[in-house]
Amino acid sequence: MGQRNKQTQTVMAMAALGVGLLLQGAPAAAAPQPAAAQPVPGSATAATPATPDSSAEAARDAHVQGEVVSRVSLYVRARPTTSAKVLGSLDPFEKVKLSCQAKGHSVEGNNIWYRLHGEPGWVSARFVHNYTPVRWC
Repeated sequence: MGQRNKQTQTVMAMAALGVGLLLQGAPAAAAPQPAAAQPVPGSATAATPATPDSSAEAARDAHVQGEVVSRVSLYVRARPTTSAKVLGSLDPFEKVKLSCQAKGHSVEGNNIWYRLHGEPGWVSARFVHNYTPVRWC
């Protein structure tokens, strides 16, 4: 009977841990939320709604950090294909900013290419590690 209690306790502890991990970061449902102050129309404190131009600008400025993981210099190309013109190169372990990803010519079984942020060119995702997900172009 003692062994069965230990097994039950172990299973319950693991279940509680799993639920805790699933709920980590979720907002507390029972926590009361303060009432938001309503701005007076026409007052200087009224919030200005976001315009479509500002969201497009934010998306254009967004980038993801990456790192070159090849052992030799990595070519930066004009288009996401190995036959495109070479615009330059990146050194091994160099940090890069990635704007977006697109499908292109397959490099060692990987057909994803990253557009560099703030400069022209594409690099094969086969040789770049992205630290967070990269949006699609």
